[in-house]
Amino acid sequence: MADVPPVFADLGKAARDVFNKGFDYPKIKLSLKTKTESGVEFDTNGSHDLDKGRTSGCMKTKLKFPEQGVTFTESWSTGADLNTELTYEPSKVEGLQLSLEGSWSPNNGQRAVTFGTEYKRQYFSFDGNFTLQQVTGPALQGAAVFLYKGWYAGYQAGYEINSAKMTANNISLGYRGNGYTVHSSCTNLADCMASVHHKISDKTEVGLMTTYNVQSSNPGLAVGTKTVLDGGAVVKAKVNQTGQIGLGYSENLRDGVKLSLSSLIEARNISTGGHKLGVSIEFES
Repeated sequence: MADVPPVFADLGKAARDVFNKGFDYPKIKLSLKTKTESGVEFDTNGSHDLDKGRTSGCMKTKLKFPEQGVTFTESWSTGADLNTELTYEPSKVEGLQLSLEGSWSPNNGQRAVTFGTEYKRQYFSFDGNFTLQQVTGPALQGAAVFLYKGWYAGYQAGYEINSAKMTANNISLGYRGNGYTVHSSCTNLADCMASVHHKISDKTEVGLMTTYNVQSSNPGLAVGTKTVLDGGAVVKAKVNQTGQIGLGYSENLRDGVKLSLSSLIEARNISTGGHKLGVSIEFES
């Protein structure tokens, strides 16, 4: 289906991935993914924050019923947070997804239930949810994106019923062409950003991102690149206006084993320290 826009949260994702994916500092991360013969997927991951000295982890189980369009997902974290989600994609309504999600945190007794929907068609996408939360009460959030001849516009709104206040008031505008995307957005009419993503070839991507806060008037600028080497390894680099340089390298050591290394260098304070390192190992079978 041509000209189907992504949901609002995925607008500008290509540029964000250039700056975010593969930069794991200051954490050491371990991930294990496996799938049984019956089709049950297990995803277990853990991380240790070198700055805060905290260790956390999560185990996720996913069971799919393709013929019925049903997916059941359950996750449990080291913080004892339990999350269960059921999604349904009716075969007779192309582009529609319905979801029911429940969460429970035994440590503080918080409970929440969310009813969600997502719908994608040519030139248009919509996603929304209705959440019943124990503390804040019921809340609504919805977003729509329109796309025509490469140009897109999106709006997202959120509202808490008990407090009668807006929790989200976000807009986005952009254009996506052959191998490039120009994106702009404003969150709550205060935090604004603009980005350009260009896929030069199958092995090279570049990104440019600017940020601006209306209240602080403190602009930001960053440039990033991603390069896939001949052997399949990925090299990433980024630099921002404060002189922070991020470097990333990932490689498949063998089938099912991926190693990622990353670092943050404070170029303006090379001798005083403050640099960060990150390591990630992923196993998949």
